[in-house]
Amino acid sequence: MTFHRLASCLLLCSLFLFASPLRASNVFTHISPESNRDLRTLYFRDLLQLALEKTRDSFGDYELRAAPPMNRIRLRQVLQTNLYPNLFAVDTPQPASGEALDYVRFPVELGILGYRICFVSPQQAKTIASVTRFDQLKQYQNVQGRGWQDVAILRAAGLQVQEVDGYERLFKLVARGRADLFCRGANELFAELEQHRDVAGLIVEQRIALHYPFLHLFYTFKGNQAGIRRIQTGLKLAWQDGSLQRLWLHHFKPSLERARLHERKLFELPNPLLKGIDFDYDAYHYDPVTGRFGPGLP
Repeated sequence: MTFHRLASCLLLCSLFLFASPLRASNVFTHISPESNRDLRTLYFRDLLQLALEKTRDSFGDYELRAAPPMNRIRLRQVLQTNLYPNLFAVDTPQPASGEALDYVRFPVELGILGYRICFVSPQQAKTIASVTRFDQLKQYQNVQGRGWQDVAILRAAGLQVQEVDGYERLFKLVARGRADLFCRGANELFAELEQHRDVAGLIVEQRIALHYPFLHLFYTFKGNQAGIRRIQTGLKLAWQDGSLQRLWLHHFKPSLERARLHERKLFELPNPLLKGIDFDYDAYHYDPVTGRFGPGLP
């Protein structure tokens, strides 16, 4: 080995030896989409990154990694095992997971996911458009994903709901008339429509909307209190300087404008599962009628 090669080798070794690697506590993991056309997780990832950026000066640098794709039920199992460093996954409140998981005290979508409009089967589009009373909807078959809280909410209201594995299957079932309605958040439906233009028969119902209180939170392993503090601090900082609201509008305003919620027949449903939340999430909620965000919390 020549002198120059030896010197280069020693220099490289010294860099590896004395460099300050990113601590495991500063590695964060976000969830991945279930398919190439699943855009639901993009906002979650961007929001998590915004919170981390807002706290870079006070908490240090970070690395944001992606977890492998998994469905809702598998994700809940993985969260409880602490398999991935600082994994933060968006989910609805799950009372049974209280022993193993904790959450960031901030509503991820600012309440807008509770406003639902629906994909409708071509066979039932005309009759559903004439619905004027909620009890008329009870004759139609809804479809929702397995493990989604919407299943229990809709069933508690007296609606028929088929629970199905596989995100992509849901669009095909309603388009082919094997289900009558597939209701989605008003903030997400039109992005999903664009991603599934190749699904023949996939159309949007134009006359009705549902609303029920619906909360998504960032969940993580209960022992990850330092990570929770960082994300919660970052989200509040982003709310206070308006960058969170700007990110929210960037992702959701186009779909909300197309949803025309103010022109639809709106049916209010209760959410019997929304219990035991220890902060005022309503303070952050967006009102699609007035177009205003809530006042937030100190």
